[in-house]
Amino acid sequence: MKKACRQLACSLAMLALIAGAASAQIQINSSPNIVGSGARALGMGGAFVAVADDATAASWNPGGLTQLERPELSLVYSWKWRSEDFSSEFHPEMDGGNSVDFSDVNYLSFVYPIPKTIGGRNLILSLNYQRKYDFDRDLNFRYRDISAFTGGIGSFNTKVNYSQRGQLATLSPAFGFEITDRLSVGAVINIWDESILPDNEWKVRQEERRVVRINGMTLPVSWSKLRVEENYDNFKGVNSTWGILYKPTEHLSIGAVYTTKFNADVDYSRVVRTNTMFAFPGYTKYSTDYTITFPSAIGLGVAYRFPNDKLTLSFDVTRREWDQFILYDDHNPSISMHRVSGVTGLPKYLSSVDPTYTFRLGAEYVFVNPNKPEQNLLPSLRAGIFYDPEPAGGRRETWYGLGKVTGNVDDYYGFTLGAGILIHNRVNLDIAYQYRWGDNVRKDTFNMAGTDADVDQHTIYLSTVIYF
Repeated sequence: MKKACRQLACSLAMLALIAGAASAQIQINSSPNIVGSGARALGMGGAFVAVADDATAASWNPGGLTQLERPELSLVYSWKWRSEDFSSEFHPEMDGGNSVDFSDVNYLSFVYPIPKTIGGRNLILSLNYQRKYDFDRDLNFRYRDISAFTGGIGSFNTKVNYSQRGQLATLSPAFGFEITDRLSVGAVINIWDESILPDNEWKVRQEERRVVRINGMTLPVSWSKLRVEENYDNFKGVNSTWGILYKPTEHLSIGAVYTTKFNADVDYSRVVRTNTMFAFPGYTKYSTDYTITFPSAIGLGVAYRFPNDKLTLSFDVTRREWDQFILYDDHNPSISMHRVSGVTGLPKYLSSVDPTYTFRLGAEYVFVNPNKPEQNLLPSLRAGIFYDPEPAGGRRETWYGLGKVTGNVDDYYGFTLGAGILIHNRVNLDIAYQYRWGDNVRKDTFNMAGTDADVDQHTIYLSTVIYF
């Protein structure tokens, strides 16, 4: 009788463990990637704040719009490949590469100079579509957990498939106005509204399949499956970008740009489905209204165009306040989860995140022939380098796991190459390639000690500008 009771108790304990496995979820944190605009600007490493003399000026510095003299239509298309190679000191079963590739319309704009204004000053109007953030990410890995067992006799073995898809883009009317011959200002109103841009949403799908292994043998009745679906819909918000372009000399230009932080509303829903061998399928759903604060940014740039009009050098620095990136859930009864850092996924009071400083250096060489008053074909070459860190929790590793959030950023570096050709002064074609990499980064993905990734990112931009 006592033996039967012990066997029953062990069976109930095992069932409780399996039930816990079915309801547990491996937490994966993923923050958005900021997207640049235009093949010409990206070909110069993104050092474009003090240049900003094409249709993408509304994205980099609207103060530069006054340099556009003709109506023009622009279209930018991009192809991207993102790779993450994770390694884990304590969970080598997680080691391996993950990648995702996608293509999209990066930028679309129409620019129209107003022919007559007060004082004869240039006034430029433009309407722009800008892709601002990418959310695409795929992770597939295995995870072994022995924490629920004593003596190391058993483990939960989990296979995880994680997919995140979506974007955020804006419809952005803009203007640039020439105050003096050397000073121009501009502004952009960024409208983030899914009712205008239907693709302004993102979703997360995570599936976990688990089994229990005892002394190296799989328990046939121990399998369980967990499926989590998260949707972020009806995204709405408005912010602005302000820019100044000053030219103290004919060849030197200085630019400054400021993008305001803003609050956006989004409908959030989460559905969790569970299946096991010994119980009815489980189903839970949670819905709420999130408010997300996106960070402000300020950028400064300087550019010098040599007297022969062939070579331009430019340099930019941008600061972005990622500590402002917060998710608010007004319906969550938990005070600690009412405000969550969008970078670390942890409560805000535990997450002080440092700002990022991006440094970009670029060059453009135009093959101008001074002996020809007009060139039917005007080719150009571009190149750039940059330091472009990502926000991170910067949690230090200790003997008991990860410590407190320090906010130290993840270091990323990159270079760009580009080329363009102006045809009959009517059509401009540009192409740019960007390679960006980071080593031993993204420890926030699992918030797990001894686990990080080497990241490689390849992007190709194609642009065309038609002048009227």
